Amino acid sequence: MQVIKKNFIFITFTILFLTFFTGCASNTLGKGSTLYFGKDIENAVSIKLTNPIFKNQPAFICNVDSYTLLDDNNEYGQLFIEYIYLGFRCPWNGLPTSFFETNLRDELKIDTLETVEEFDLATYNFKTYKINNDTYLSMIYMFGGSTDRFILDYEGKFYTKLLKSFNPNYQNKIAFQKRFKGKYDDSLVRKNIINHYFSEERETIYRDWK
Repeated sequence: MQVIKKNFIFITFTILFLTFFTGCASNTLGKGSTLYFGKDIENAVSIKLTNPIFKNQPAFICNVDSYTLLDDNNEYGQLFIEYIYLGFRCPWNGLPTSFFETNLRDELKIDTLETVEEFDLATYNFKTYKINNDTYLSMIYMFGGSTDRFILDYEGKFYTKLLKSFNPNYQNKIAFQKRFKGKYDDSLVRKNIINHYFSEERETIYRDWK
């Protein structure tokens, strides 16, 4: 459920993340728009977009409202976000994080992607990868209801700040290690027509109409 009030969109506590931006539709995200994430409103952590490149993904029967966003952010450095809002009868055909990691490896020609740190907190999954036994990249995955969101944090600053909002005692032991410098800009939604990451439950629809 979404509650819309003026320029605020709050996604309820049941899915444990919230989003704010100027305007009431994803296609209005631009410079100066702000996204909030966290376990509740009081502990929200914000991203103020400074140099966003926004791409609204094509709509079809399963894709209600999905987009990708690149931002060379003044506070956090380079960020990539993919937001996916699927239709009610369109489940994933596997683990979304596995699909995302496989596509990340393929697109950036990564040989090894080793998870060196992982935390599951409510509907958030935090991971840090060691890439090609050399550099590090952080990822945040959020899920709830029919929505999924992936954030790649190249410098790990937003990752650390958001994780600390859940666990104030968290210490990022690899904060000063060499960071991965690739640039991922792809979409699971766009590639779904080829790879079938999610699909409509046609058998259920047919049974309901009988």
